[in-house]
Amino acid sequence: MNDQVIKQASKYILGIFILIFVLTSCTNNHVIKFYTLDKENCVTVITKNDLRYVIAGDSKNIPHTNFVKLDISKIPELGDGIWISWLDNDGWEIVVDKSIIVENKLDSRKYIFKTKLPTDDRGIPTEIKFRKDNGAIFSYYLMKLSPDKGAIVEMK
Repeated sequence: MNDQVIKQASKYILGIFILIFVLTSCTNNHVIKFYTLDKENCVTVITKNDLRYVIAGDSKNIPHTNFVKLDISKIPELGDGIWISWLDNDGWEIVVDKSIIVENKLDSRKYIFKTKLPTDDRGIPTEIKFRKDNGAIFSYYLMKLSPDKGAIVEMK
């Protein structure tokens, strides 16, 4: 009877370890840095499950200023992306479509952040602005620039 109890306990403990492994490996954590082609300007994007931080500059951690904190829980997987337009003042305009701003501590004189793509005259969302030479579009579904131009991407 002792052997049977030990086998049952072993199965139970193994099941708990498998469950913990599955739950911890299903997290959505990324650190992605986007640079202008001359590497003079940088945006760091840190994603932690349903929260995304868009940070002005090259950062390893979430700073106290110059970031926007987003709830991305309502963004469909195929539509998850970041649209960047590099501005002449070393700033940028960024869109994370369908995100919800939780906290915004960006310097609004230099950085522009929006939660909706611009629309054409018919009210249809358009990416045209971000497909120009000073723009970049990153797809989280593909985990790459689409098309492959407008920024240097470093993933950690």
